[in-house]
Amino acid sequence: MKNAEFNITSFLDEYKRRDQMRRDFIIHEGCTAIEEIIKEVNKRGSLNEADIYYETPKPQLSFSDVELGYMLTSMMEYATNHVGNPVDEECEFENKLAYFEYKDEIIQIFEVYGQGTDSWFSKPSEDTIERLNNTAYGVYLIQFDDFINYTKNKDSESNELSSSSTILNDITGGHTVERGSK
Repeated sequence: MKNAEFNITSFLDEYKRRDQMRRDFIIHEGCTAIEEIIKEVNKRGSLNEADIYYETPKPQLSFSDVELGYMLTSMMEYATNHVGNPVDEECEFENKLAYFEYKDEIIQIFEVYGQGTDSWFSKPSEDTIERLNNTAYGVYLIQFDDFINYTKNKDSESNELSSSSTILNDITGGHTVERGSK
């Protein structure tokens, strides 16, 4: 039984460590990262973690594929939780989209589900940009600075709570779980 408790504690410590690394990267490097992402997307058309390994020429980024993954995952989670996600009706696979604006540049995250999940940054079409700027579709456009501020606030909240309650809160989605609850 002691080994099981140690493994759970070890798992929770690792979860918290990775979550803190993700938040630290977004808070301290997020603006630089999004500028580099936008620059690469404007050059290439899209960018994901595999591009860092396999593309020739390699993307000119000051961060790793793991950190690019932090950005993709965290930004999509933020969009899903704060404004929802439109879908690309023309795509044959289940998908969702997110749109972020930073310094008058709009970037899109496209996430596709099939035999796995794949996501990447891309440039939205001119038609989509027009709809985001001039129609009710604009509710899906998120200011990147709002995402950074949200991450900073979550980090401050996390530092105020004990480590076990933070992890339990993250795992349960903010629901209180008590001994014997169903």
